[in-house]
Amino acid sequence: MYDISQIETCYEFVSCVTFCDGHKSTFCKKEHVKAVGSDGLYIFTMLGSSEETVDGMAPVDWSDIILQFAKALYPITLRVSGQGNFMAVENFEELRRRWKEKCQKIIDYYNSSLIEEESQRFALVMETEDKFFHTLKENVFYRLFFWTVDQPVQQVVIRDFPSYARLAIFSFQEKKYDENGGLCYETYEVKDEGSGRLLSGHAKLRLSRDFDGLPKEIHLKARVEEAETGYFTKEITIKRL
Repeated sequence: MYDISQIETCYEFVSCVTFCDGHKSTFCKKEHVKAVGSDGLYIFTMLGSSEETVDGMAPVDWSDIILQFAKALYPITLRVSGQGNFMAVENFEELRRRWKEKCQKIIDYYNSSLIEEESQRFALVMETEDKFFHTLKENVFYRLFFWTVDQPVQQVVIRDFPSYARLAIFSFQEKKYDENGGLCYETYEVKDEGSGRLLSGHAKLRLSRDFDGLPKEIHLKARVEEAETGYFTKEITIKRL
């Protein structure tokens, strides 16, 4: 699938949630990626994000703190097959050591028990390489960026949707191709984190690739109906710049 010897590129990531009352919230960032490889094995270095905004403004307060914890993870080095299968995290021990050092500086700076509690949510994921690997694979950016077509059922987990500490899991099966060769999916199969509050769901996914096999543009639109609340919509676009 890939035709890369060495490349560095950038992607725009936009995530917009429309709440049941019509209110919208949009998060934007730039993701920086390097890749080298040959003979069916590739090393991707995810360099991290920049130019983050929430509703057009720089993140502040809690949003900024969460972003600091996440950015402390980078760079992340991944081993990926020629078919796009995300196989392993290459630099986990170095990554964990670096994250712990940066995390402690964040905790010391804010000197808040709430900040320390939030850091533990990240620390749980960092306990083992296997746990971090599987958590990263579920992250919606990584899931869509390293999408493959060799599985009969593909799942996409959208976290903090329709609300904080919730999630929606969509299952995609039948794939189609559009007139430009882009890959398309549609599904009504959705489940939540176990609360049983989701009554229904619908999602469409469209992916296209560039000349070198890297994603060119990815668009996911998902809608869920929550009991006693209403409908929520999330649109995610990942576009190569």
